[in-house]
Amino acid sequence: VYEFLFRYRYPLFILLLLLILLFILAQTGQIESENRLQQVIHTINSPFQKGLNALVRSIKSMWEDYIILVDLHQENRVLHEQISELKQKVNQSREEAVQYRRLRGQLLFAKRQSDEKVLAEIIGESVDNLHQIRLLNRGSTHGLKRNYSAILKEGLVGRIQSVSSFQSVLQLITDFRSRVPALLQRNRAKGLIFGTQEGLEMRQIKRRIELKIGDRVITSGLGGMFPKGILIGTVS
Repeated sequence: VYEFLFRYRYPLFILLLLLILLFILAQTGQIESENRLQQVIHTINSPFQKGLNALVRSIKSMWEDYIILVDLHQENRVLHEQISELKQKVNQSREEAVQYRRLRGQLLFAKRQSDEKVLAEIIGESVDNLHQIRLLNRGSTHGLKRNYSAILKEGLVGRIQSVSSFQSVLQLITDFRSRVPALLQRNRAKGLIFGTQEGLEMRQIKRRIELKIGDRVITSGLGGMFPKGILIGTVS
């Protein structure tokens, strides 16, 4: 074997070189074939890949827009709630201001009265038009008594119909059962004020008495139910 290899060493060496070269060429061809196959696959797949990428980007953009819209919707809802709350506070403040001015006027009016007085607030009312009843937040504990007159600075309101410890029932002069002895301040003509659904009516006036629009009607004090001289209203 050694003699054979030694004798043919040059041809064998050349053959080995050829084999190595062929192997290298074969590997190179395989790589190129694989590269060509990859190129073909890439060429076929490229449009689908681009479409998929575009779809992914579109879905991502839509999702981001949806998140933004959801956030804006939530912000708008919160803002609407805050606006509604502010409107309620403004309305409440206005109502409190009106009540304060009204109460301040009543307090000033009450100070000018020499008779015993109790300041009260209406906390309930009747549901029908005939029975003009109001519930007050003051009772016998606060000094209220039955048949007390209820008076505002504008004039007579009614009388206390019944009293409990901490509440009382006020009958307005517009109640259909209410009767108030009255007189015309200008000519002292006497009559009786009746409560009706339309308002107040002065009846039982003598026929010859002259009435004028705007004549002031006041309590006469007859019967002792209402103090004399309290304004009831004007002729209309």
